[in-house]
Amino acid sequence: MQDLIEILSAMVSKKADVEDPRELLLDVGERIVKRVSSAFTVKADEVAILLLTGDAKHLRFVSPRKFVDMGTIPVTKRDSIAVNILGKRVGEAINNVPMVKHVAFFESVKLRDRPVPIQKMITVPILLNGEAVGVAQISRKGETSGEAGPDFSGSDVKKAQEMFQAVAPYLLGARPDRY
Repeated sequence: MQDLIEILSAMVSKKADVEDPRELLLDVGERIVKRVSSAFTVKADEVAILLLTGDAKHLRFVSPRKFVDMGTIPVTKRDSIAVNILGKRVGEAINNVPMVKHVAFFESVKLRDRPVPIQKMITVPILLNGEAVGVAQISRKGETSGEAGPDFSGSDVKKAQEMFQAVAPYLLGARPDRY
């Protein structure tokens, strides 16, 4: 993890020199997704990172990149798993996502040959100095729960929380003023 922190630190230190600060944030997000997807043996499109907007009224995707321009999730949207975790500031694993009421719009977006439903998911707040500044989700997709792979455990939630807490300063450091 230390090697990732060093790379992210170097990337963020160049923020003033980059032509498009938004692209820097998205590149930082991609680096993080690559490490997280490897650590949890999931595909890159099964990891989502959402940051609070500058006015703290919405969550906006950093990753997957295809979702970045698709809109935001208002922090008042109570049937959003991400919004609930942001408010509680405590992560959780859900191993029966289809049975939980949630916003499924983003699941219908074609990231692969065809949309595949999320069966299992870890959602953790991204905390910086104890404040929730975003949310990360790691999912397992498949037509059935069995096809999606093994259940997530409490230790997986703890591992995800630790990983995203470590990278939080770099996500916020790379976030453009108007994001």
